[in-house]
Amino acid sequence: VIAEYAGLNKISVRKLIDNNKQDLEELGILSFEMTKPIKGSTGGRPTKIYQLNRNQAMLLITWLDNTEPVRAFKLALVKRFNEMENELQARKIARAVEKPKGITLHQSISEWVHYPRHGNTWHTIIRSLLATTVTGLTKKQIQARDTDWRKEKTLLDLLNSEEMERYKMLESIVIAMIEAGSDYEPIKTAIKSTMTTKKAGHLPR
Repeated sequence: VIAEYAGLNKISVRKLIDNNKQDLEELGILSFEMTKPIKGSTGGRPTKIYQLNRNQAMLLITWLDNTEPVRAFKLALVKRFNEMENELQARKIARAVEKPKGITLHQSISEWVHYPRHGNTWHTIIRSLLATTVTGLTKKQIQARDTDWRKEKTLLDLLNSEEMERYKMLESIVIAMIEAGSDYEPIKTAIKSTMTTKKAGHLPR
């Protein structure tokens, strides 16, 4: 594939891989398959076709001459790998959302791979994100609308029943994304986008 789309000779690309096997194998198993000559063709031997992983492919294209076809292929390859990663991440999140909720938001945050960066502050950050999203208000505005607000009250205590339902729905999405290893920014974007979608759904027709 690299040879074809970069406008290069397949044999030269295969030799490049053969000559640099040791470097490529540091990035994973260097797998390949043997393809037989096309039926009806005269002569020929089975051809070795290497199957590189992302890192191996990216390393290989750094060794290629920077011709215009190669530059275009590099860009296309990076975009395709990003699409594949995003698709895989989306699948992980979708599967996690469908699983029974056997884990609380508090527990998932505490066990989050990114937890050490802000520690316990993550609990406040995430819960504030959810509360401000479902209400469309800032933290201070949520507190101000409750005449009996006291410091011991959490933002969750100040939500009405409709907001609480939306909060629980978004909470399950956050748990799923945390379980899938997402960082905070993708989580924030996903949660905030639900508010945009909700507003769009209420536009007059």
